[in-house]
Amino acid sequence: MIGEYEIPKGSRLFFGDQARKKREIENIAAAIFARRGFEEIATPLFSYHQSPSNETIRFSDENNNAVFLRADSSLEAVRLVLKRLGRATEHRKWFYIQPVFRYPTREIYQIGAEAIGRSDLKEAIDLCGEILSGAGVSAATLQIGSIALLNALQKLLGIDREVLARHELHKLLEREEKWLKPLAEFCDPKNLGELLAIAPEELKPHLIAMGDLAKARRGAVLSPLFYVDTAYYDDLYFRFLLNGRQVAMGGGYESGEGRAAGFAIYVDELI
Repeated sequence: MIGEYEIPKGSRLFFGDQARKKREIENIAAAIFARRGFEEIATPLFSYHQSPSNETIRFSDENNNAVFLRADSSLEAVRLVLKRLGRATEHRKWFYIQPVFRYPTREIYQIGAEAIGRSDLKEAIDLCGEILSGAGVSAATLQIGSIALLNALQKLLGIDREVLARHELHKLLEREEKWLKPLAEFCDPKNLGELLAIAPEELKPHLIAMGDLAKARRGAVLSPLFYVDTAYYDDLYFRFLLNGRQVAMGGGYESGEGRAAGFAIYVDELI
């Protein structure tokens, strides 16, 4: 029997000090976005166009069309700017402060930004880092990876994608390729030259791109074999980690109008 004041597991309740901190973080982010030339967008709670997955909450409208609770803000914001707003605006830098919802009853509060027509992630990392610092999080570690490198590695070795998705590195290290162990252990951008000297040609462009991006923030670490499950990041991506917990993530992707770059900060983790 469910008590009168119980809330579903995964849903969020903010009150008192937590509610105050949440509002402070959001206000800090909004002020920084405004200084950087971003405009705000608040997307609908309901959508016809969320990418279906096992985490999507789905039901039907009065005409039996599939309707989804907003499960992602990034692509939805870009889609609405390009397809719905159309000629009403030529602005291409947008931010949002809103929750997304995942099956069965998870609420995830996010602060995010999307820069349409931009491919350089250094700006996204700098902006994300500024907001984290403004919110009192200055010790977060920047981790950089590459979906494109993982795709190249999968093709080169002829391995199943699930080996990477499940982080089964021991299966890779059982192989005879002598460059695999150094690749798995690689993390310091200062040692990139040593890895490039032995890495296959197919992987070098992606490793160099990761090294270049690491220059955006002192203390960045590279994780070439770390796999993230993302529906749209297709090349370089980054994460900010605090005490082993992911507090922000971003990357590059195709927007329908060229490349785009964006990120999301997870407000619940910051609080």
